[in-house]
Amino acid sequence: MRRTSIFLAALAVLGTAARAEANEGGVSFFVRVDSDRTTVVSPRVAAAASFDRDRTTVRGSYMADVWTSASIDIRTAASIRRPREPGQQDGEYRAITEQRDQLDLSITHEVDDVTLGASYYYSGENDYWSHGFAVRSVQELPGNSTTIEEALTYSHDVVGRAGDPTFSRPLDSFGLRLVLTQIFSPDVIAQIVYDGSYRTGFQSSPYRYVGLGGDGLCGGTAVLCVPEAHPATRIRNAIVGQARFAFGSSASAGLGYRFYLDDWGVMSHTARAQIAWIPDRGHTITLAYRFYTQTAAAFYMSVYPNREDILNISRDRELSPMFSNRLALSYQGGALLTEGVTLKFAIAVGGTAFVYPDFVGLDEVYALDTTLSFTLEL
Repeated sequence: MRRTSIFLAALAVLGTAARAEANEGGVSFFVRVDSDRTTVVSPRVAAAASFDRDRTTVRGSYMADVWTSASIDIRTAASIRRPREPGQQDGEYRAITEQRDQLDLSITHEVDDVTLGASYYYSGENDYWSHGFAVRSVQELPGNSTTIEEALTYSHDVVGRAGDPTFSRPLDSFGLRLVLTQIFSPDVIAQIVYDGSYRTGFQSSPYRYVGLGGDGLCGGTAVLCVPEAHPATRIRNAIVGQARFAFGSSASAGLGYRFYLDDWGVMSHTARAQIAWIPDRGHTITLAYRFYTQTAAAFYMSVYPNREDILNISRDRELSPMFSNRLALSYQGGALLTEGVTLKFAIAVGGTAFVYPDFVGLDEVYALDTTLSFTLEL
């Protein structure tokens, strides 16, 4: 496709740019499968070049998300049922396959103890397009133990619907990120992060339909099926606290907690723990655990009554009460190929269990994912 060719040309320019003092390029491959009949495959290629005594760095990457799914959303959404194919049994649904392509570009420049940066991304698929911009500033305070970061973001999305060229809905998002990092000693570092955003526009799924009455399922005994309808605005706030502790020269541990609250009524808590071990120079083994829990949106109901006065309705499992547990193991290593050329590689395997206590038609989802990456440093 044309946008892919343009991006690969840009990577070639990065890799051979005149006066570049440091270059790196890498590829990675991510695969995820889950028990809700969904598979995601994501290849990614990235490159970076530094100039002006490494004070200016330009980065670029291209990523594709190719997913195939016959998930609960597809099996119960009246709007996307498809004719049965020869040999297909009643109640079976033909899986949907789609691809999303994303291009990321960024530049950073160091001026004394301040680093300035700007970035842009474009993401597109057959029914959703997004442009995003960000500006960022990082200041290192006197003493070199305290760092402050500020970032402003903006994205403009256009939501479409496959098979309906007249359907086009905008969504605009504005974001603010503040980060305070403090080094307490050579063995202890801590960070506090605030993330806030304001979104306005179309925030429903153009494919999800909600069953009213009966068992709440459009493919079940619902009396009526209507399009999902979310509020037009959403304010999100999240505060993160995290710290890392070193134990000698070969081991470290990290702990983190995130609190999230929005004006839709969703409140969540995330706890993270990580242990890293360096068995040899240039090699790291990491074990990470994450627990997540959230409340439902104020307007969410597992089964809505058959009434005409309901303003906001949802069939989005991400707005239902839920919790999850994730465990991941990763290995990072490197090797000097020739003088000035280093190969870095990493492999990670993770498993996640999602539990939905109040979502009709789906109680649990189990997912397994793996990532393989290679990076060349020149």
